[in-house]
Amino acid sequence: MTEPAVQPAVAADAQPGSAADAQHDFAADAQRHRRDAPRHCPRCGASLLGGAGISVEFWQGADRIFHTWCSACRWTGDIIPTIEMTGHEPEHG
Repeated sequence: MTEPAVQPAVAADAQPGSAADAQHDFAADAQRHRRDAPRHCPRCGASLLGGAGISVEFWQGADRIFHTWCSACRWTGDIIPTIEMTGHEPEHG
């Protein structure tokens, strides 16, 4: 007898590939966390990898927030990844 395949928990009305399906896919969330987690301290620039810092991800509404601590400078704060940013340059002269 073979063991039944374990499927991630999804909403009953979720369509494959839908937002509801993606919200419950732990493997995909873990992959996004590894890809997007801060790698350097925004204050001192030191690496946060290899135990030199901690970055814990949580969600607030649609925002993904990385609560981060740097062991080099002891900075603690929230980092919110952005998709698009509009800036400006000062006028010359």
